[in-house]
Amino acid sequence: MKLSDPHLAILRRDLESRRRQLEAELAHFEAWSMSQLGFGHALLDDGSAAFDQATQLTLRQNTERLLTQALNALDRLEAGVYGLCEGCGEAIDLERLQAVIDARLCLTCQRVQERSPIGRIVRPRPALLPAAAPA
Repeated sequence: MKLSDPHLAILRRDLESRRRQLEAELAHFEAWSMSQLGFGHALLDDGSAAFDQATQLTLRQNTERLLTQALNALDRLEAGVYGLCEGCGEAIDLERLQAVIDARLCLTCQRVQERSPIGRIVRPRPALLPAAAPA
C-alpha cells in the first residue's frame, strides 16, 4: 500500500521533530563534554570522571547513530522512496513506520536480517523481485 500524502506529511513532521530533538541532545553532550575537561586531584575522582566520560561517549555515539537514521529517512522521503523496503522493494506497513519511523525494512525482511550475520543487509531472493516487463 502506497503511503497517502496526509500520512507522509505526518511522518515528515515526526521525522523533523525527531531530528531537532536529537540535534538538541547532541548539543547537550557537547556542552557537557566541554564542562568536564580535566581531572580532579583524587584518584577516586579520576576514576569516576573516566566512567562518566565513557558513559557520555556511548550515549553520544548512540544519539549520533539515531540522528543519522532520521536524516537518512528524511533523504528517502525527499527521494520518494520512504516507506519502501530496501530488502524486497515492497511497501512497509504504515503501522510499522508509525512505530519505527526510520524503518528501512518490512517486517519480513527485518526478521530475515535479524537471523543473518551481524551487519549484513539481506538482499531479496530473485523470486521476490518484481518481474521485468516484456520488451
